Amino acid sequence: MVERTIQHYARELAGVFYDTVRSAEDADFKVQVSQRGRVLLQIDPKAFAKTFPTVKDYLAGRRHGRVEHLPDGTVRHIDDGTVSMDTPGWLHWYDAARQQLTQMLGRPDIDENLKKGIYEALIEDREKQLNQEARGQQGPNITQRKLH
Repeated sequence: MVERTIQHYARELAGVFYDTVRSAEDADFKVQVSQRGRVLLQIDPKAFAKTFPTVKDYLAGRRHGRVEHLPDGTVRHIDDGTVSMDTPGWLHWYDAARQQLTQMLGRPDIDENLKKGIYEALIEDREKQLNQEARGQQGPNITQRKLH
């Protein structure tokens, strides 16, 4: 399946995001997640690191412990020994991966063979979306992320 090109790139973007959040841990500032210029979420790197101790946990959606949001805006991680499944982290980056791959098609510095593979992946992905819509199925509504 050529469509895995998009999934692979989404995983790369999610890995970059994970590294960005984890590197902010020592700087003691929150990482902002925005959509269309509006801040949707501020991530506390320390709570994030406890919730997703490894990049594999983030990519797979394995959430360790639980996070408590206090009325004053403070986020506190509670390590109760549980591991629960959440949306895999890479799915939050799927639209960004698709968009960036689409932009690569117009770049003159990208090899034509690579462009052909990207094009096939994008067509396959779109056909899959149209088939789901024709069957009355809707894809999951997952908040998409992007880095500033």
